[in-house]
Amino acid sequence: MKKRIIVSNVVVLCIASIIVGHFYWKQKISKPTAASVESSAENKKEDNSKQNDTREDYAKNLPEDVQKKIKTALKEEKQLNFVIWGSESVPSDQNGWPEKLKKELLSAYGDELFNISIVSDAEETTHSVLNKKLYKKIADKKPDILLFEPFILNDNGVVGIDNTLSNITDILRKIQEANPDVSIMLQPAHPLFGAKFYPKEVDALKQYAEENHFTYLNHWENWPDKEDEQLKQYVTEDRSKPSEKGNQVWGEYLIKYFVAKDGQ
Repeated sequence: MKKRIIVSNVVVLCIASIIVGHFYWKQKISKPTAASVESSAENKKEDNSKQNDTREDYAKNLPEDVQKKIKTALKEEKQLNFVIWGSESVPSDQNGWPEKLKKELLSAYGDELFNISIVSDAEETTHSVLNKKLYKKIADKKPDILLFEPFILNDNGVVGIDNTLSNITDILRKIQEANPDVSIMLQPAHPLFGAKFYPKEVDALKQYAEENHFTYLNHWENWPDKEDEQLKQYVTEDRSKPSEKGNQVWGEYLIKYFVAKDGQ
């Protein structure tokens, strides 16, 4: 009898030892070692570095100050405020070129880099923007990058190009006073078929941008010529904003500029 008890106890101890050993080994292999944790962190760091290199390559067409902002923001994991502002030529609907650009920016650079705002003051002129102090809402967004269509088509035949350029200076000065480091990019509104004076005003805007060291984005290069009747299909019937085709060519130009791919 005593022998049976001893044997039983031995069996129980053996089984217990096996169970304890099994759980100990399972816990040991499941618990990450310092080396594995370090290796995982290094891999993650390397992946982030490669991703940042790719995103920095996307920015190669951009001005140096904007490239620097992007590089710093990626390194410090901070967000840049990107504001797109203008007249009716800057539609805020889902099919407009600003939304097309926004979608591609977030896809290429990631959701965390840019905080993108689209502001369309449809029927305003540079004069009314100043009178109503509409620039304040742009300044309040604290833009790091401002892509500005400065109401040049709305001003056409109403304000006069000399006054337009003077007003643009005042508008941008107000924004810069609140945001000294903002990077400003200017672009014209859409082209119009057969227009005579408007293209000259757009040329004056381009010269103004160059003289004042603002980046000028000449998306007209992507449109049919202003004397080509096909251009009529690229704007709405009242000519106040781009049509579906116009939004497409405008968006394509900006996407290629802001998201440089191989061969671009």
